[in-house]
Amino acid sequence: MIYYFSGTGNSRFAANYLSKSLNESLRFIPDTDPIDEILVGESIGFVFPVYSWGVPPLVLDFVANLPEKFWNEVRTAQIPAWCVMTCGDEVALAPEMFEKVLKKKGIKAESIWSVIMPNNYVLLPGFDVDSKELEQKKLADAPARLKEISQGIVQHRRVIDVVRGGIPGIKTKLVYPLFKKWGIFPKKWHSTSACVGCGICVGSCPLNNVVMTEGVPKWGDKCCSCLACYHSCPRHAVEYGKITGKKGQYFFK
Repeated sequence: MIYYFSGTGNSRFAANYLSKSLNESLRFIPDTDPIDEILVGESIGFVFPVYSWGVPPLVLDFVANLPEKFWNEVRTAQIPAWCVMTCGDEVALAPEMFEKVLKKKGIKAESIWSVIMPNNYVLLPGFDVDSKELEQKKLADAPARLKEISQGIVQHRRVIDVVRGGIPGIKTKLVYPLFKKWGIFPKKWHSTSACVGCGICVGSCPLNNVVMTEGVPKWGDKCCSCLACYHSCPRHAVEYGKITGKKGQYFFK
């Protein structure tokens, strides 16, 4: 069983690759009610992007809400648990954050891995998508890394094999809490006059937080800052305040 979350497609790609390689079924976290989950497969994996050097809050909530009956089955059957994090460059202490939520359930992750994929965060000054050259290099390198990870999972390697980056403690312990509190403002999302009402942003939102109203998209208050609406717009007509107008887009096709 592989539970995954993805906004712009990086983690969806990784999850699909691992699902086929490991012959494990896939479950998309936003579409899954944790209360109803039944353990299936030979391992339990979690695949998700790193948000501001931490684990997306909705992923933490999902794991925390999986019932005790589910985790008891994992413990009783000694089902190995693993995690794969996609990131633009580094994960800092995100692995420890995920280990902590699993520990509360009496579970020890057998392995935690990171996969470098194209950057997509554009909501702060100094952050933008990668150059096309770097984007293509990361995409070209990803399958080999995922093959390595798949083999490691099959071999039950007990590792934390990730790219930490510099000053990981400051990034995860200081920046991530600020992101959770101040980094997600749904009211800043809006469409510009370039919008033609195609509704692609509506369909791309994993939380069904965007709806068409009188021919234009409107955002609700369930935003998780995945940026799918922004990056999927074919006319670059979705903006976050005034900060994204001149920034690039990236969406895994």
